[in-house]
Amino acid sequence: MRAFSACILSVIFAGAALGAEYGKVTTHKIAEGVYLFTTTPYADVGFCGNSVAVVTEDGVLVFDSGATPETARIILGEIRKQTPQPVRYLVISHWHWDHWGGNQVFLEAFPGLEIITHEKNRKMIMEVEPRWNEKGLSQDLPEFLENFAKRIDTEKANHLPGDRTRAAEERLAVDRNFLEQKRSLRKTYPNATFSDSLTLFMGQREIAIMHAQAITPGDTFIYLPKEKILITGDILLNPYPYSIGGSYPAEWLATLQRLADLGATIVIPGHGEAAASGDLLSGNTALFREVIFRVQESKRKGMSLEQTMEALNRQVAELAAKVGLRDADTVTAFKVYFLDAFAKRAYREIDGPLGDMPDGLR
Repeated sequence: MRAFSACILSVIFAGAALGAEYGKVTTHKIAEGVYLFTTTPYADVGFCGNSVAVVTEDGVLVFDSGATPETARIILGEIRKQTPQPVRYLVISHWHWDHWGGNQVFLEAFPGLEIITHEKNRKMIMEVEPRWNEKGLSQDLPEFLENFAKRIDTEKANHLPGDRTRAAEERLAVDRNFLEQKRSLRKTYPNATFSDSLTLFMGQREIAIMHAQAITPGDTFIYLPKEKILITGDILLNPYPYSIGGSYPAEWLATLQRLADLGATIVIPGHGEAAASGDLLSGNTALFREVIFRVQESKRKGMSLEQTMEALNRQVAELAAKVGLRDADTVTAFKVYFLDAFAKRAYREIDGPLGDMPDGLR
């Protein structure tokens, strides 16, 4: 996920608050020996995917390593508070950089670590991710930081209240640290792959590692059948899905139906809090089904993509309500991060397979 944007400068001073906790890791005990680590955004410039630890008497399995080495070190410290057992496996959900930026930290701490992901995902991490993020790291984010710093200087000259200036400077420092973390990390790739599914037996736990093509070609998710806990990566997010850069709408919908058939009682999504399986899955399934249906109906009637999008834009609030969204700002984010991209992909998908390459790259 990418969050930085020059437009944020217009609201940064009006909404800044002192003492904001950026990149803060919080530990949530989901079940005995199962811990979720959520991380607040890195001010204006990035999000961090959830990380999960499954503790057994035969070692620890970690699902996703966070966005940066700094965050991964905090997560590893939290794991060590819970158990002296070594981390034996690190499973990576997909190629987006906010889910595997901490790999090096875990491999440094545990040299025999197996870093597992789907075979397509490893290829995307190695070949697509650098192209996807190159411009952001080399141009977009540095320009954003430069403009932000200039804005702070201007506001100081105009005698902006000191508390708001300090808050803006705090955000700028976090933004700069994020860029430095991303530029200096050593990309550490998965060293083990699977093609369909893989089952690990660790102590008394059975851990099923499975593949789907939903938001990316190599989506990797985990199910603990005894505990009925589903760990999805970005196949599911809380409170709303994300689709920028790619997705496979029809297959994503089929994946949600497949996940429902597993019978999980708890879902740990790729971002956001854990939730009851039925609530999160049913809302997303209803949303996806409705958007795909409306896109297909529009194309059947001969409507262009532009006409289809115009019609959907008039229905944003209704569609957002299917996943419980009512707040105007959140509904706007839902449109930007999910609906616009998902609907365009659904329209294109009617004509044939979409391929592995994300939108914007060929």
